Order: sequence, then structure tokens, then C-alpha cells
Amino acid sequence: MTKLIRSFLLPLILLGSLFQSLYAEEGVFAETASRSKSLFVSLESSPQKVYIGQVFSVKVKAIVAKNKVDALSNTFSEGSNVVVINPQATWESAGSNTYFATFLFKVTSKNASMPRLSVSVIQNQEALESEIIGLNLPSVVQLKNDPLFCNVIAQSFNVNKYKTTTFDAKNVIVVMEIETSGANLQDFKLGGIAKSGIDSYSQTAIGEKIYYYAIIPNYQREFEFTYFDLPSNKFQKITIPVIIESDEVSTQLGLNPKESIFEFYKTIAYGVFAFVFFVILLKKRRWYYLIPVLIFTALFFLDKNPLNKVKLKANSALMILPTERSTVFFTNDKLLDVERLGDRDNYIKILLPDGKIGWTQRENITQN
Repeated sequence: MTKLIRSFLLPLILLGSLFQSLYAEEGVFAETASRSKSLFVSLESSPQKVYIGQVFSVKVKAIVAKNKVDALSNTFSEGSNVVVINPQATWESAGSNTYFATFLFKVTSKNASMPRLSVSVIQNQEALESEIIGLNLPSVVQLKNDPLFCNVIAQSFNVNKYKTTTFDAKNVIVVMEIETSGANLQDFKLGGIAKSGIDSYSQTAIGEKIYYYAIIPNYQREFEFTYFDLPSNKFQKITIPVIIESDEVSTQLGLNPKESIFEFYKTIAYGVFAFVFFVILLKKRRWYYLIPVLIFTALFFLDKNPLNKVKLKANSALMILPTERSTVFFTNDKLLDVERLGDRDNYIKILLPDGKIGWTQRENITQN
């Protein structure tokens, strides 16, 4: 009887084990199918050769086999002597679940290695899937030494405008507006100049723009620099003549009006006319000669402009240009008596006791 029961149960146990095994395998297949690859990332284009310091682009393609994707995110691993300029470049849809992104890089040494790029599919603020690809390092070339080189490698380079004005008794300041495309404009620097730098930087629709200032001796008649032009594959020289201008540019440091020869003769004329009419008044004894005496005397003293004698608060910043991010070239450690020369928006142009001219915020000025 026992043998009969065992012979009956044994096939049932084996059959149950078979169904359990099949069910487990079906679960594994279902889980594998749910995790099937849906992100495919590839390199679309990259240059074959770049120069050290040059900004170059690498285009990457991503195909996402999902109908609903919130975003694609980027993460770069550590490279060597390579700067990723826009690590969070925006992915642009090209239709058919295809996306493109253009990343900008700059190689700083011949001994460089490109970082690896990890792209993730984001949905409901979570990364559903990621793929990592390697980026090819182009052939890296070192430019030949040029003592006039300003460190900029560009597709296009333009000095839109420049102006030279008096800075102090021995120096002038040259301010240039420079605009480029496909360039490393933030690396712009002139050699052989004691005081110079980028005063402001901005991005434009086609590239970048800076205002660059250089303080040079007032006997210097010109200065030159070169940049490397990518279309022609050679250095291009730019020469800036140093011509002191008397007219004012709204965004730039102006001349000290007190140094004008016209201002000098005008002051003398007011004093002479006041004296002449005073002598006539004494001789003619007519009261109406007192009127021109008073007028020219008032003009003489007003021309000295005592109302423009103001004080500069301690620890106030004096800037090259009347802009928020302008370069600070002087900070006073104590209260100073200065002269107000003009104003623009929230900035006052002042003359320091040592003859330097600059801009400071209105809140830094107090009346005597």
C-alpha cells in the first residue's frame, strides 16, 4: 500500500518541480525584457587636429528608444589637461527619438587625455539608464613662440572700437572692445604691459566680447599684438595707434576737463574781464558797471567749481569703467578730498589728488 502511494505521489512532485522551474525562468525572462537597452550614444564628429589653447567642439548623438523622456543629463569623468567648457550642454531633439549635443573643450598641454562621457536618461527626476562612451583626443599641436601673441586662437577676431585717454601725469589708458567667434577670448593677455586686463566679459549671439584695458606710458605711440587665425592657419597682427582723444565715450574713462587749455584761458578771461569792469566802475562811478563785475567774478569762482569738491569715503573702490564688473585699480585707506568730474547712472567720475581719474559708486561720495 505504501509503495502504491509513493508511486502515485512521485510523478506529482516531479511535475510540480517542473512547473516551478518554468515559472522562475519566465520571471527572469520578463525581468530581463523589462531592462532591455534603450539608450544608444555615439560620437558624431570631432576634429582631427587642435592647437594647445584652442576651443574645439565635439558633437555627440543619442538615440533613446522611449516615447517619454524628461531629459538627458551629462557627467564627465576626470580627464588630463583638458577643460570641459560646457559640461551641461543642452541636448537638441532631431526627431525620431534622436538627440544631439555639442560639447566644447580646450586642451592645455600636449600630454592630455580626454574625459569619458556618461549620458543618462532622466524620467520623474530619476536616472533610468546610462551609457558611457570614450572621446577621442585629436592630434595636439603647440604653436610656435611669438612674443606678441595675445593667447587667442579664433575663427574670427575684431577690435570693434578703442579709445585712449589720460590716466595720470605719466600714463594713458587704452580701452578696446574685442569680439570673436570660435575663440578662447577669456585667455586674452598682452605681454610687456605693467597694468592690463579684461575689464568685462560677455557672450554674444555669435561668440564672445570683452572690454580690455591697458595702462601704458604717455610717450608710447602704438602697441601691437597678434592672434592666431584658424581660417588662414597663421598669426595675424593688429596695431593700435595711441592717440589721446578729447571727446568722451559714454562707457569709457574721459579726459580730465581741468587739463584743457581752453579751460585755462577761459578762467583767465573771466578774471581779466572782472578786473577791467571793476577799473571802469572806479573811474566812471556808474553803478551799472557793477553788474558785469559781479557776473564775471561769479563766473570766475564758479569755474573753479567749489561745489564739485567732494570727499571719497575710506575703503572706496575706484574703477576703470562705470560698470558693475569693472576692474578696481585703486582703493583708498582713508578719507580723501577729491574733485567730481561727471556722473553716469549710479557712478561718479572723480579726480584723485595724485591726478588719477576713475569711477566710483555714488554712495562712496559725500559733500564737504
